[in-house]
Amino acid sequence: MSRFIGLYRHELGMALRRRGAWVAYGLLLAFYSVLLFAPPPLGERVQGEVIEASAVWSVAGRFMLALNVFLPVVAGLLSADRVVRDLRLGVRELQESTPLATATYVSAKYAAALTAALLPVLAWATLVAATMTATGHAPVAFLAAIPVTFLAISVPAFAFVVAFSLACPMVMPLSVYQILFTGYWFWANFVPPKLFPTLNGTLLTPSGVFALHGFFGGHASRNGKEPLLHTAPEAVLNLIVLALLGGSILIALERYLARRARRA
Repeated sequence: MSRFIGLYRHELGMALRRRGAWVAYGLLLAFYSVLLFAPPPLGERVQGEVIEASAVWSVAGRFMLALNVFLPVVAGLLSADRVVRDLRLGVRELQESTPLATATYVSAKYAAALTAALLPVLAWATLVAATMTATGHAPVAFLAAIPVTFLAISVPAFAFVVAFSLACPMVMPLSVYQILFTGYWFWANFVPPKLFPTLNGTLLTPSGVFALHGFFGGHASRNGKEPLLHTAPEAVLNLIVLALLGGSILIALERYLARRARRA
């Protein structure tokens, strides 16, 4: 456990000191801020509207789903080079000469990458909720709903993305993965099935729409005209499927690195 904690703290520190990550998150969060607080036609400006108590959970869920449109892409792109970089610089070979187990390395690497990806999102979402609460545009319950919807909608999506972004560059060039991943995210999550064959709407959808419908009774669009397609049991099953897939790819990564070490 001490090795895991030490490596986790080291990896998290490096990730949080990465200037490119803060620039990427900053630009996207600034874009979301404009959509929320700028006057039309640039944004919707949260002004003059008070979230009703009965709609707190659905609005919070829809808010987190909106963040999942672009932010997991940034998380995936930034996480994709974490293991590749260690192999390229020879860091992994040095670690293999120590008692650090491959499973500890993978789990600490994954936990640190996931934490670094989620912290800016949670901080910004909480700040927005606090601002809306302080200005009287949302009840206090909205601020309390943010961490819950964050756990149900954002965390599974980011966890799924980071797991595959650590592992897949082991079997394909990094730049190729980053291009394919970006296209996959929008194709698998936001392309309507009626428009084009897609994974959207299946249990393999990591966007968080299952949790939004099943747990929070929220609609993906603001007008709420579309039916709620997913039930709570389906949302639970969706989370289980995503967890199994993410866990499987991490196990595959651990086995790949262990086999690579034995051959070296």
